[in-house]
Amino acid sequence: METRKKHWDGFYNARDLGGLPLAAGGETRFGAYVRSADLRFTTEEGRQQAYDEGFRTVIDLRNGFETRTEPRSPEEAEANAGRVPPVPQPDLPEGMFGVRIPLDDTRNLEFWERMRVERRFGTPRFFGPVLREMPERVREVLRAMAAAPGGIVYHCAVGRDRTGLITFSLLSLAGVEPEAIAHDYAHSRDELAPFFDRIGFPQMGHRIDAALADVGHTLESAVLEQLDGFDAWTTLRAAGLTDAELESLAAPLVG
Repeated sequence: METRKKHWDGFYNARDLGGLPLAAGGETRFGAYVRSADLRFTTEEGRQQAYDEGFRTVIDLRNGFETRTEPRSPEEAEANAGRVPPVPQPDLPEGMFGVRIPLDDTRNLEFWERMRVERRFGTPRFFGPVLREMPERVREVLRAMAAAPGGIVYHCAVGRDRTGLITFSLLSLAGVEPEAIAHDYAHSRDELAPFFDRIGFPQMGHRIDAALADVGHTLESAVLEQLDGFDAWTTLRAAGLTDAELESLAAPLVG
């Protein structure tokens, strides 16, 4: 019996998007997409395990400064302060291809300041604003996924928020039940505890719960808020994705 959690050596917060209930009945299929934290602790064996299960593409959603251990400027060093320590992408097995497509538009300072003021930053409550105001960022990631060979592993730093936004989009396209989408996001809380311990930030995982509680939300309710009234097909068409691309993204999950 297939399980969602991936036990590839050195992977954290890694789970397949298969096995989730569809609103129309049945479940999503396994083997198409795996969400994950970054690959800093993965071993050659673990990456080979992913390859052996049919995964051929790794999409890195991080910004360039998150991949450089030596900052290029004082501003870059400041940007990394208090964040998950930067780390480059490891070598992938022959036949597995990696591409980095930053999801955040870090140049849009006004947007991110507003997310902080509205207490959305670092929570799923930024999903809707990004999809409305910076849809091209999501479009480029999903367009690459639609064209990618084999199964796809995608990640940001911890595999929760940016990775969560892409997951939110994919599962919504497939017609997964809203409560299951919300639960999948919340599942990262427990999955990330050993990752945060290992990088020396044991309290990092609790910040999001506290931030959401301050505005009357839980992890699940924050995702459900973003799903309320969200039509993935309409939104992503408006972002510039074609019906053929959207079908290519949803079909591996619903078959």
